[in-house]
Amino acid sequence: MLNTRRVAAVFGGSRAEPHSAEYAEAYTLGALLAQRGFAVMNGGYQGTMEASARGAKEHGGHVIGVLSNEFGWLDPNPYLDEITCSADLFARIREMHARADGFIVLKGSMGTLAELALVWNLARIDAQHRKPIILVGEAWRRVLGAWREHLAVTAEETNLLQVVSRPEEAVELLLAQLANDKTRTE
Repeated sequence: MLNTRRVAAVFGGSRAEPHSAEYAEAYTLGALLAQRGFAVMNGGYQGTMEASARGAKEHGGHVIGVLSNEFGWLDPNPYLDEITCSADLFARIREMHARADGFIVLKGSMGTLAELALVWNLARIDAQHRKPIILVGEAWRRVLGAWREHLAVTAEETNLLQVVSRPEEAVELLLAQLANDKTRTE
């Protein structure tokens, strides 16, 4: 039987502790996505990956972890229903890009920036297969402003990204953008 469940890829940091605001935000995001019928896909390890997986799993969702062989010493988090292993970080992001219907990006570090940069660049290159990219948190507005001011990032490129303040807004925006994309392709 073909799986027609929508998949939301969640990118975020591995360092968020279970009692931190970042962990709570990712947990809420995972729960909301599951409640709205999305499978949650992420890197499968700790921090916000664990939190979004846990939120989804504890609210009846399906969770996909895309692990990287480069992190062979790390254990996957216990909330994964499905595990895919990739050879390296590039293959990991390719897998997530191929399977996801949209991307929600939380606060993170270098890995989160790498994931964002690659899916953002793919959105810029291939407008026909563009997928929503939603950044959660007001800090992203300052980051995008700094990139526009200090790098050769254009307004057209930053317009490919949507910034929201809260997980609730991210899920509603993702649903709206996917519904809009569906009506444009029918």
